[in-house]
Amino acid sequence: MALAARQSEKSRQTDLKVAESAARAVRTVGIDQMALTRVAADAGFSSGAIYARCDDRSELVVLAWEKSFWPMLSEILVPLVDAVLANNTEHVANISQLFEQASRKDAVPDLGSAMEIIVASRRDEVIAEVVQRDIIGLLDDRGVGPSTDGANRQAVVSALATTFGAALLNSVYDQGTVNPINPQALLELFTKAVRTASKPAKPAGAKPAPAPYTFPSTRDEIRDALISASEYVIARSGVHRATVSRIARRAGVSVGAIYGLYENKDSLVADCLEVLFPPQLAIDSKSWSQVFTATDQRAMVTEIVSQYMSPSYSQWRRFRLESLIAARHSLPIAQQLAVYATQTQESLLRASAQAPAHAGIRAETGLSARASVIGLSIVEIVDPSICNLDWRWVPVP
Repeated sequence: MALAARQSEKSRQTDLKVAESAARAVRTVGIDQMALTRVAADAGFSSGAIYARCDDRSELVVLAWEKSFWPMLSEILVPLVDAVLANNTEHVANISQLFEQASRKDAVPDLGSAMEIIVASRRDEVIAEVVQRDIIGLLDDRGVGPSTDGANRQAVVSALATTFGAALLNSVYDQGTVNPINPQALLELFTKAVRTASKPAKPAGAKPAPAPYTFPSTRDEIRDALISASEYVIARSGVHRATVSRIARRAGVSVGAIYGLYENKDSLVADCLEVLFPPQLAIDSKSWSQVFTATDQRAMVTEIVSQYMSPSYSQWRRFRLESLIAARHSLPIAQQLAVYATQTQESLLRASAQAPAHAGIRAETGLSARASVIGLSIVEIVDPSICNLDWRWVPVP
């Protein structure tokens, strides 16, 4: 029995070392480029030790999630959800401190990589099983799972989305070019909101449909076809796995036609980002700038969220997330997106200076509020039912 116990403890320690090495690999090279042999070498084991535990990369990511990422993430999410449901701001400062610790450049595991795993779970059923089990299980245990709606449900979803969105954005822009997002003030707002949250009456007359997503045409038929095809493929497979041949097939052109316009795939992706990101960020900036001085901030935020989470924006939401994940491991993409993000941040900070002191969405909460909309795209992967929520419950006083 003693020998079996020692062997079991040795196996457990090996699992933890492999999981930590895999977590480090997700941070440095990303899931799509993570090699099992490299993880084994980093952990100080043979490849056989890895294959004895994991058949492939997906199983390795599952091991890392179960042994490394979920313990770290749940240490933040469990008290956060409990604080929101109990209307208790007492522990938010400690939660914010844990958030900052798990967002450091040297953190292993780190929050940004946890977000990458959640995003990857959309296209990997093996990873999705454990990610959904853990996050949905947490929500179900506290009565705010996918089958519910109302003030508590939306306050919790908003808190998760704020944490997730800020974590991803901070991990992308850790080169110091974009101000990091501290979600503490907005999380405190959410822990207070449920006390007085009431669902506004439906406006008289038919509810106007959200404005549909509009593709920003370049007025060049072939270029538009290639960018549209790139958005489609990247939204489904990620930047790294988006092949030129698949993009060409989707666009209805030859591979040679792509190379006739672009030097390589990287230049095609850069052009795709240049065409798609600025117009949508300009819409975001204009919408959020109006929130700061709105007499009914909740109504404005409800309108923004309803539009962003509408079906016509589904592909843009996925494309945006995959581009941000790619930026975690590509300096050129990170630098390109940082230019757009910096311009948007500067515009929002100027607008937030006009917000009244009593406003819920103001300078301290504005950037986090915008990050929460991006975070909803991450929560959606785990819990697609949030797309059907009645956003009039959104927890803004």
